[in-house]
Amino acid sequence: METFWQRLRSRKMVEWAVGYLAAGFALLQLADFMKDAFSWPTSLLRVLTVIVAFGFLAVLVMAWYHGEKGHQRMPATEIVMLAATTLAAVSVGWYVGVTTPVASASAASGADRSGTQLAWFDPSTAGNSVAVLPFDNLTPDAQNDYIADGVTEDIISQLGLIEGLRVISRTSVMRYKDSQKSIREIGAELGVKSILEGSVRVQGNRIRIVAQLIDVATDGHLWADTFDRDMKDILGVQAEVAQSIAVALNSELMPQAVVAAEEVPEADPETFRLYNMGRSLAHTGTEADREKAIQVLDSAVTRDPDFAPALNALVNLQVPVVLDPGVAPQPQPDRMMSVATRAAQLNPRSAEARSALAFLRAMQDEDLASAERSAREAIEANPNSVQARLRYSQILYSNGKPDEALREINAAAALDPLSPVVHGHAGEMAFAMHNAPEAERHLRRAIELDSTAASPRIALAMLFSQQGRMAEALEMAASAARLRPDDPNVLGSHASLLAKAGHVDEATRIAEDLRRHAGDSRQLSGLLAQVYSAIGKTDEAVELLKQGASGERRSVLFFPPRFRYSFEQLRSDPRMAKVLDSLGYRIEIRRFTQDSARGPRGSRPPSAQGSRSRSDGRQ
Repeated sequence: METFWQRLRSRKMVEWAVGYLAAGFALLQLADFMKDAFSWPTSLLRVLTVIVAFGFLAVLVMAWYHGEKGHQRMPATEIVMLAATTLAAVSVGWYVGVTTPVASASAASGADRSGTQLAWFDPSTAGNSVAVLPFDNLTPDAQNDYIADGVTEDIISQLGLIEGLRVISRTSVMRYKDSQKSIREIGAELGVKSILEGSVRVQGNRIRIVAQLIDVATDGHLWADTFDRDMKDILGVQAEVAQSIAVALNSELMPQAVVAAEEVPEADPETFRLYNMGRSLAHTGTEADREKAIQVLDSAVTRDPDFAPALNALVNLQVPVVLDPGVAPQPQPDRMMSVATRAAQLNPRSAEARSALAFLRAMQDEDLASAERSAREAIEANPNSVQARLRYSQILYSNGKPDEALREINAAAALDPLSPVVHGHAGEMAFAMHNAPEAERHLRRAIELDSTAASPRIALAMLFSQQGRMAEALEMAASAARLRPDDPNVLGSHASLLAKAGHVDEATRIAEDLRRHAGDSRQLSGLLAQVYSAIGKTDEAVELLKQGASGERRSVLFFPPRFRYSFEQLRSDPRMAKVLDSLGYRIEIRRFTQDSARGPRGSRPPSAQGSRSRSDGRQ
C-alpha cells in the first residue's frame, strides 16, 4: 500500500511548493523595490502578499491532482477547492487593501492620549491635517544639519498659509528627528491625517530636495517628487512643495497656494545660510546661543535688508509671547518696532511679525483694544501660527478676557501638542481661573516635555501652596532654584514660598541677595515686594511697589498669570492695594467653565471650520 509520503513524492508536491515559494519571494522583493521607485501605495504590497499566500494553497491543490503524469482531468472537488481559495484570496486582499487596523497601531505606540492630544482621526481635527517630519541631511558635512532643519521649518510655514489645512508646529515635529517610530505611530501621537517626510542634499550652490507625502491610515504615498534647483531658488522650491501638497490633499486649496508661490523672491545663498544658522542657534534654548543667533540674523539682514524670512526670525527671537520679569529678554521697542514693521510690509501674511507689532504697540501705547484687533488680524493671516496665538492670548488676558485667552491657548495646543511652552501657558491660565486639576495636568506635562523648564515648576509650586500642600510646594520651588540658581524670577518666588512656610531667615537671605544684585532695577522691585510682604516687612514691600510703579505699568500688564495672581495676594494691605491700582494692576479671576475649553469663532484649531475664520485657536 502506497504511503502518504510516497504519494506526495509521486505527485512532486515538494518540488511544486519549493519552486512556488522561491518565485513568490522573488516577486515580493521586486514589488517592494518597485514600490519605492514608483511611489506605489503600501496597500498594494499587502494585497500582493495575500495573493501569494493563497496562491500557495492553490498550487498545492493543483500539484495533488496533476503532479503525476497522465492526471490532467480536473475533478469537481478540485474546482470547488480552487474556487474557495480564490474567493478567500479576493476577500482578504480587499480587506487589507482598503482597511488598516489603526486602533491597534495606536495602542501599540503606547502614546499618552490624555490632555491636548487629539482623537485618532476625529473628522473635526484630523481632516486636512499634516505634520512635516524633520528632513534628513544627506550632505556629507553633518554641520549642514541646520539647512535641512531650516527647510523643514520653512515648508511648515508655507503650508501654514494654506486655508483649511491644520499644520503641526515645528516644536512638536522636531521631537521625531531620527525617531524609529512608524508613520502610523507618529500620526496617532500628533493626530494628523498625513505626514510629509524628505531629505536635503546641498552641493555647492545646488540643492536637491526629495519629499513624499504619506497617508497615515494606509501608509500609502499620496505624492512624491524630487526638486533640483539653484540655491537662490530655495524659497520658491519650498513654496512649490507646499503647492504640490495642497493639490494632493485637496484641489480646492490650490488657488491660495499658487498665489503664495508666485510671490516668493530669489534668495542670496549666503543670506539663506546665515538665516538658517541663526534659527538653529535660537532653538537651542541657551542665552549664549540666543545672542549669537541675533548676531547671525543681523548679518543676514545686513546682507539683504529685504530678506523677509530673516527679519521675521529676528522679530520672533526678540519679541516674547509673554514677559517674565528677570527671565524673558525685554524687547528694544524702537528697534523691534522698526524690524517688525519692515517684516510685515515685505510679507503681509506674516502672522508672527504682525502679532509682534500688536504686542509692541500694546506695551508702548497701552491701547489693549487696538492691540487685540491687530493680534486677531494676525491670526486671520495665518491661523497656524502658534506664536501669534500665544501673543493674542496674552493680550486677551491682559485685557481682562481670560476665557478667550484660554481658548486661544487650547487652539495653540492643537497645533503644537508636544510644546512645553504651550502646556506651561495653559497650566498658568487654568491656575489663574481656579481650575486646579487642569492646571496641575498641564504644568506636569510641560515639565515632562522639558525637564529643564523652571517656570512651570514655579507655577506648580504656587498651585500647591494655594492648596495647602506646602511640603510639595517647597520641593518644587527648590527644584526650580537648582535648575536656575541665578534667575531672579525663580529665586524671588522660592523666597516668597519659604516665607509663607515660616522659613523667614532663609527667605530674608535670598531677598537681600536679590536686592544687592538688582540695584535699582524697577522690574525686580515687584518680585522683592512679594517676598518682603510674605516675611512681614510691609513698609519695605510698599516702598518697593512704589519704586516699581514709576514707569513700569506697560511691563506689568504683560506679566504671566502666576505673577498677576501673586500681586493680587498683596491687596490685603490698603497701601499696597493703592499702589497696585496705580499700576492698573487688578485682574478678575474667573472660574473655569466648560465653554472656556472650546474655541469661539476665531479660536478653534484651523481644521475645525471650513474657512479662514476657522482659526479659533497657535507659538
